[in-house]
Amino acid sequence: MSSEVKAAVDQYEDLLAGYLDNPRPSLYENLAALDFVLRFVMLCAAATLNDRDPQQVNIARAPGFGGYLAYLKTAHSLLGSSSGSQYASPTELLRRTLDIVRAYRSGSPEFATLERLRNHTSHGGPIPTGPLRDELTKQVEEVLHAVSAAVRNFLQDATVDMGTHTDEHSFRRLTLCWADRHLNLWPFINADHLGRWCLYAQYTSHQPVYIRPGRSDVRVFGRDDDLITALNSARTPRLDDSAFAAFVESLRHDLSGFRDPDFELHHYESGGILTFFWMKRREAGVEERVDSFRLGPGEAPQWRADDNTWLPYPSFLRHITNWPMVAKRIRQYLQGLEQQMLAEEQALLGWSRPSTTQIEPWVQMTDLSGSPLPDRVKPFTALIRDIDNRLEIRGPQTEVFFVAGEAGIGKTRALLRTTLERARLVESEPDADANEEQMPLFLYVRSTGLDDLQKAVGSAVVDVPNVNDEAVRALCRNGLMAVFIDGFDELRGGIGYGDALSSLRAWIADLGGRGVIVVSARSSYYLSQYRFDLQNNAQNLDLAVSHRVALVQQWTEEQLRDFLRRHDVAPTVLDEVPSEDRDLLYLPFFAKVYVEAYRPRLSPGARMGKGIADELPDLVLNQYISRESLKLAAGGDQGYLMTMDELRCLFQTLAELMAVEHERLVTTTELELAATVAIGDEDLDQRRGLRRRLTALCGMAVTSTGSERRFAFSHELFYDYFLADAMLASLHDHNIRQVVGALGAAQWRTATIKRIVRRAPDATLVALREANGQAAVLSEQRAAAFRANIGALWTALITHTGRLRNETIHDVTFDAVDLTTVECGHIRFQNCRFQKLTMPPAGAWDIHLDRCELEILDIRTRAADLGALKGVPTSTIAQVVIAGDQLSDTPREVATALRALGVELPSQPSNEAPNPLAEAVRYYLGRIVERSDALVLKQDHSVVNEHHASWTTKYGYWSDFVKLLERSGVASLSQIQAGGHRKFRLRFQTLPISLLHEDRELPPVARFWDLVDASSSR
Repeated sequence: MSSEVKAAVDQYEDLLAGYLDNPRPSLYENLAALDFVLRFVMLCAAATLNDRDPQQVNIARAPGFGGYLAYLKTAHSLLGSSSGSQYASPTELLRRTLDIVRAYRSGSPEFATLERLRNHTSHGGPIPTGPLRDELTKQVEEVLHAVSAAVRNFLQDATVDMGTHTDEHSFRRLTLCWADRHLNLWPFINADHLGRWCLYAQYTSHQPVYIRPGRSDVRVFGRDDDLITALNSARTPRLDDSAFAAFVESLRHDLSGFRDPDFELHHYESGGILTFFWMKRREAGVEERVDSFRLGPGEAPQWRADDNTWLPYPSFLRHITNWPMVAKRIRQYLQGLEQQMLAEEQALLGWSRPSTTQIEPWVQMTDLSGSPLPDRVKPFTALIRDIDNRLEIRGPQTEVFFVAGEAGIGKTRALLRTTLERARLVESEPDADANEEQMPLFLYVRSTGLDDLQKAVGSAVVDVPNVNDEAVRALCRNGLMAVFIDGFDELRGGIGYGDALSSLRAWIADLGGRGVIVVSARSSYYLSQYRFDLQNNAQNLDLAVSHRVALVQQWTEEQLRDFLRRHDVAPTVLDEVPSEDRDLLYLPFFAKVYVEAYRPRLSPGARMGKGIADELPDLVLNQYISRESLKLAAGGDQGYLMTMDELRCLFQTLAELMAVEHERLVTTTELELAATVAIGDEDLDQRRGLRRRLTALCGMAVTSTGSERRFAFSHELFYDYFLADAMLASLHDHNIRQVVGALGAAQWRTATIKRIVRRAPDATLVALREANGQAAVLSEQRAAAFRANIGALWTALITHTGRLRNETIHDVTFDAVDLTTVECGHIRFQNCRFQKLTMPPAGAWDIHLDRCELEILDIRTRAADLGALKGVPTSTIAQVVIAGDQLSDTPREVATALRALGVELPSQPSNEAPNPLAEAVRYYLGRIVERSDALVLKQDHSVVNEHHASWTTKYGYWSDFVKLLERSGVASLSQIQAGGHRKFRLRFQTLPISLLHEDRELPPVARFWDLVDASSSR
């Protein structure tokens, strides 16, 4: 397209007319038009300075109304008295514009300057009515006409040369041409492919934004490389411009969590200070605010307080949220939850008094793959210190702490008590914006029965003024708060985890590599599904996240005895409990059950009968059924609407239904359906009053949406045990096929598995043999649960019976299998996956691993002879642990260690030369996939926090590996703002697991491995 020439005045008039198409423009319309005119004058001044000396331009990143005037003053000073030069005309335009603006006077002190009036109106401030409004409108109109006249005078006799463009996404360059001179407006004022003018507005992240003037300004992004380069040179220089860009974006992001959604954020920059005009959301109405921010020493964000002192940015967030009130409301909310939990223990579990005794739990720290971390086992308070320390750091990764453990081990009580104690502490701290020593708040969030995480967080702060889910995220990003999500695997009431990351993903992404999320999960299966999702879902490639798992440990013998003493029970009573039955008492829930049932002053005649591991669960279930039956009393001497056995069947049916439907909550209709099964009659009305009385059963107060009432068991262990009893009933009836079918419905937890195995070991073995290899015919999600349940049942059965003889086990997923005390025979594992396999001592056994995957092989003695271990999958073994501390984790180390232990391995073909680079690449990729954490690198490619990534120092090829990732395009290094030296996040564009599996049908994977092969051959 050839260039076009138009009269400059005509073009300007067309632009101005877009704001003034109303015959009698309102005050708002006149102000919008004046904003355009002053922006136009400022950009003409920038173009003039760019022509004279590009080093003097220094235009702001996001100039606003006040920024226009400040820039005009600076430009006029720089141009000086340019009378008689080629810059005389633009200098006169600036002088005339400044004089007109200075001459503005308003009769109202509130609107004493144009800047104050414009900011007030643009942020929704009230404008007087009647004569005062008319007077303001007239005054603004006079300024607008006077400045426009000056612009017309400046443009007189000028034409506009509109250059060519390459495509519809590139800008055309505009040049004002007079007979004796010209002024290039690019890159400040340009034209799109249709010739419409676009004026520079701001620089967002790494891209300039322009507005196309009109009644509704249109934002247009500038994407040309030369345009971006030119603006980078013209903008105000900074020590680190990318840091400032990130600062602007983070401020807008944070403020969006507190602003009224009807009012946009506006800001301008002057001298490195960002001033925001915004409307804060309040319980009643809005609050107009003007807040200023800057990057202080060390690029630390700061806020200017009311007394003009600069304070750390978190002080601003505490100020606008009324931090003491936030702490108070959260304390009240958590205190209410604690009281509710204690009351439910008394009412629903029949406990004689609230259990307020606290025995601090201990946790074992691992990474997401299950590998122990350096600090290994620590008290729960040390875990909280780790969380506090992590909140003090701005990036580079969001830290997710998983608190895992079986039901009844005390996770909920530990999380609730920790968050409540922290709220009390923060509430008692001195209220001062400048107080930098204030502790962060912990927000406890219950997820059961809610649809998604946003609703769960929202429900936790519903009584906190001016704080919602979005505001909580802003507080988390800035280290003022961490969310503790209890029972995250029960979100949406579900127990199926097809996409274990679905709700958490948005939160992690929004935190942008900052903050802490604490998640409790009752199921180890959830963790494995979460890890699988991270590894295999491309949506998760860009998540800046790292993980630590805190496995809550059962009580020690001393902790149990301490608990008994605190409840006036002599620890010597434990001498009556067989050692094989004592395991259950190390769970806090059953320790409390034991105290309630067997302490002498309550039950002096109580004695252990068939064993505590049987008796206590039965006691709990029988008491539960007995209490519920009272709610179904028919009145008078008519007995009960359901017998105890029918109630037991009802609860077993409900547990099965919850498993099949992937719900922990059932509707009234489903409750009635279960009742028809229990009584053996499809017509509930045959038992008069039963339908109405069913809803009195405990848990029916739980609600989801609207007024729908839903049923839930009052403790997770009831679900586990009733589900186990439903399976045991089927096994007793020799209905093995029904049990096998149920294995794929949902993953069973420890309590369910142990009860089934303990009550029916022989029938369990029959069911396992019947189920052997059947996962292959199931859907992917059902097969995953099926394999995990089979693995858990085999593991529990091996532990319970102490033997594993002549068996072939096919297509099973195991967590940790410990054979050290097991009588082993001839065992063949086919197509199985082990997280950890601990070998038996020497004996008459042989174990064959056929097409298996094994992460950790554990050998308890250095003198072990593993000659009878066949088919060892060395390519999948991440670690060999010998005698507890000897780690071998590279393929060469693993092979060497196994051969030293007598394992027969295939030798490398003599014609195949070793390829150390390719071996190193596979090793690095394997560890990246295994850990599933984002990697943050220094400029020399070494890993930040090397003590957590010492594996990158193996082989000596790590830097070469990173360069290969970059050169092939499967990953890139993206600089992040995390303070200190420059850091880069390794961002994969291709799933690492695809690279590891060498899926060369994918072009990026083929390109990467071709480069590896080429580099190896040099």
